[in-house]
Amino acid sequence: MWGFSLCLAPNTEMQPLLTWRKAQETVPWNIILLLGGGFAMAKGCEESGLSVWIGGCLHPLEGVPPLVAVILVTIVIVLFTEFASNTAAIIIFLPVLAELAVHLKVNPLYLMVAGTIGCSYTFMLPVSTPPNSIAFSSGHLMIKDMARTGLLMNVMGVLLLSLAMNTWAKSIFQLGTFPAWASIHAEMPPHP
Repeated sequence: MWGFSLCLAPNTEMQPLLTWRKAQETVPWNIILLLGGGFAMAKGCEESGLSVWIGGCLHPLEGVPPLVAVILVTIVIVLFTEFASNTAAIIIFLPVLAELAVHLKVNPLYLMVAGTIGCSYTFMLPVSTPPNSIAFSSGHLMIKDMARTGLLMNVMGVLLLSLAMNTWAKSIFQLGTFPAWASIHAEMPPHP
């Protein structure tokens, strides 16, 4: 229809677009393995019951005010995501945060939104997230430089997130009310 045709002489060899040698030289395998490891860790935590155990460790937070709970939860998640992938952290922590919010009698989104955003605060170590790995692999950064700058960014992020969650996010997401769907969940008996 368009007049395009693949006309090669019968003795011309086809050249592949990507050879295995070129893939070995150019594909960032360390980053691919880092991401795959994060997914595997998330699945392992889910299957082994580690997320349930972490939830048990967070039950002492049931007695603290929600403002303090959101700061502490965000700090725990920020520290966790420095050593694990964001995906693994959120898969582990979201069910835990939902249960904790029901026990605190606050809107589950109050802790879950803060936790989800906190997972993005991975500024300190190369293993935190693929962009950190890429920046570190350039050879222009040292771990101590990343850690020093990242710590400052993490502290600022946690404080600003807490401020946002307790000001404009409360009105946008109606976080001041305990939703009916969470009430129904709170009344359900625990799974055997």
